[in-house]
Amino acid sequence: MFRQLTQAMSGATTLSARVMAKAIAVPVDTALWAHETTSRKPPQWHSRNEVVLASPFALLRDFSVGADDAVSTLLFPPLAGHASCIIDKKGQSQVQLCIKTGLATVYSFDWLSATSATKNITEADRLDFITRAVDLIAGPEGTVNIVGDCQGGWEAALWAAMHPERVNTLMVAGAPIDTSAGNGPARKLMPILIPHGNIALFKAMVKAFGGIVPGISNVMGSIAMDPATHVAEHLKVYAHVHDREYLDHFSDFYDWYLHPVNLPGQLYLWAVEHLFVKNEMFRGELKVAGQTVSLRSITCPVFLLGGDQDDVTPWQQVHNMRYAVGSSLVRWYLAPGGHIGLFIGHQSQAEYWTPILAQVRELSRPGGYLRQCQCQQRPSPRTASRPGPPTTAR
Repeated sequence: MFRQLTQAMSGATTLSARVMAKAIAVPVDTALWAHETTSRKPPQWHSRNEVVLASPFALLRDFSVGADDAVSTLLFPPLAGHASCIIDKKGQSQVQLCIKTGLATVYSFDWLSATSATKNITEADRLDFITRAVDLIAGPEGTVNIVGDCQGGWEAALWAAMHPERVNTLMVAGAPIDTSAGNGPARKLMPILIPHGNIALFKAMVKAFGGIVPGISNVMGSIAMDPATHVAEHLKVYAHVHDREYLDHFSDFYDWYLHPVNLPGQLYLWAVEHLFVKNEMFRGELKVAGQTVSLRSITCPVFLLGGDQDDVTPWQQVHNMRYAVGSSLVRWYLAPGGHIGLFIGHQSQAEYWTPILAQVRELSRPGGYLRQCQCQQRPSPRTASRPGPPTTAR
């Protein structure tokens, strides 16, 4: 971390010197740069939608553009201190990808910032809201396609394991499923922050903030993992102060990235202990509301997507889910790039999300699963250098 901060300071000093040198000659540009890099506003959903179900801690948004014979699709956004609308980023929207591939009825959760009134919600409360949402979308016995990103991915897998008969297909991207796998920064810090599995430090933090995990702590933690890039991106704006498209792209991202969303303390501690420290969901030992959860109960078609440079959720944590589920159709993909780029990067969306969602569309039509099982396995969009093929059907 010290090395990263040193690099950031060095890079910032060099770039700042260049900026100041130019500022002497072009003070107006400097004023524009300062405005564009400091004027943040609340992030927005870009696609037209309607809130069709609400609770104090979450909303269900309907993005549907019409009805057809395909199974509806339900998106689980990340839940890690940022707003849910990242999956609907302008020009890089998962919502629009679903619609363009023929999934006309699309819904997404919108996880709300925790308050004093919602700080004590439990995972059972959230799972109950998810069930209510699926009932509204598909009826009490209907099915949905589920897409889970990052922290939303483990919750999507958890609900799917508890309600396997309600899930038509399951896609999990960049999610911490096998949290013992890989060697990312979080895993390296665990012996320091959670010595011998003791989460006393996390409990103290939650208590200090009145039962809430402040979203700003997660935002600052994300920046601390790569401060040099954060500083450089802001300083690069100076060269584009008259490029409205560039500035809009910058603002759209940083409006989201720097907008903190608080997390409920009790749920946060539960996840840290049972998912990250004890890895109980992957091990088949997790209990929720008195029910033991087994990923083996997931028998629908499963699509898994990891990023080969993901330092937040190492690709192995997603990849290993293929060994835990009970499905006979599991396909694994390894995309280039890091964590955020896995969800909204142009290459990732074009070369991985689009063909995966096309398969989901095929499986969402009447008789689609039978046709898919009879087809030969499709080639992977990219050859992985990791153990095991990048795309696997079993």
